[in-house]
Amino acid sequence: MSLEWYVDKFQNLNTNSQNGRKSPHKVCMLLAVMDLIQAGRIHQNKILFDSTLKERFSHFFGQMSLGNDRNTPENPFYHLKSEGFWHLVYHDGVDPDTVKRYSAKNVSHAFLDDELFDYINSSITVNVLKEALTNNLSDLASLFQQWLLDIGKSEKTAKNYLQAIRGSISNWMYENQLVDQPLVEVKSFSQFHRLVEKIKQVDEFKIRDSRGKGMYSAALNAYQRFLADLSQIDLRADVQQILQDTQLNETEKSILVSTRMGQGTFRKQLVDMWRGCAITGYKNTQLLVASHIKPWRDADNHERLDKFNGLLLLANLDKAFDLGFISFNDAGKVMISGQLEAPEVLGLQEEMAFHVRQEHKKYLAHHRAELFKGF
Repeated sequence: MSLEWYVDKFQNLNTNSQNGRKSPHKVCMLLAVMDLIQAGRIHQNKILFDSTLKERFSHFFGQMSLGNDRNTPENPFYHLKSEGFWHLVYHDGVDPDTVKRYSAKNVSHAFLDDELFDYINSSITVNVLKEALTNNLSDLASLFQQWLLDIGKSEKTAKNYLQAIRGSISNWMYENQLVDQPLVEVKSFSQFHRLVEKIKQVDEFKIRDSRGKGMYSAALNAYQRFLADLSQIDLRADVQQILQDTQLNETEKSILVSTRMGQGTFRKQLVDMWRGCAITGYKNTQLLVASHIKPWRDADNHERLDKFNGLLLLANLDKAFDLGFISFNDAGKVMISGQLEAPEVLGLQEEMAFHVRQEHKKYLAHHRAELFKGF
């Protein structure tokens, strides 16, 4: 199947709905599986319902669940089979027609279409699929307004931006036959980006935006950032925590938000220090991630900005490091978890190492003690 076919399937999952809100379970399960594939934890097309998968599911579920949602990863693990790309393998002697829900005695494991597994292994196409999952999230208008408040906009500005996106700008686009639905129902970042380029050429928009001192452009830019951020659950939670910290002034908040989003001085310092991937030496820094050794969630504000608490890594290695499947000893030699069954898939070799300075050691010690999953 083509990537477009899977994008359509990911955008239109068969989910339960309650009070107009879709269940997040299938989305959380797919995000968990994609994370573990990217990290090399699932290196073959065989998905076990094990503690690692349940832990990663719970990570996403804790951020996306509301109300009476129950943390039941076994349900999407079983019911994703209705989507056509997720397949269950039953134990010998089990008649699939008699099985109505997941149980370890009946189901051995799951696997994906081979083409889908390959798409998830790509650092480019996996992001397209993650973006497609946002289509299953309900009421983007409310989520957008809350997101604006979370990043420090006033209630008045949040209300004005939402009204601009849902009302004025959508109406101008209707009149010019550019859309057939309100912009707040567009859930794809790439689709919205294309629409923005079109609306900026409309005379009515140019005139009103000029009179409004750029307010309409600012609203469009904010909604684009919102859509780009939507599937990055940890990032949103961390940014919200920064902005709600009453002990920080606005300058400090700005610096920390920039650092958490992989931008600003912290990233520049890591690029200057490492000049490439700390493990592989890969030189194209545009494709590298500024990764914290002691995770953001465990660090204080000084540690979050300390360049010695950082490694510059390829995206798949960053994911493996973040999830504890690799770490490093005090000599900088890579430590590979026994749970990472095929480290060569990530390009890892046991002799890989980097030059460790004294300042790195306390952060590496924390990572080994708290995150590394062991040999």
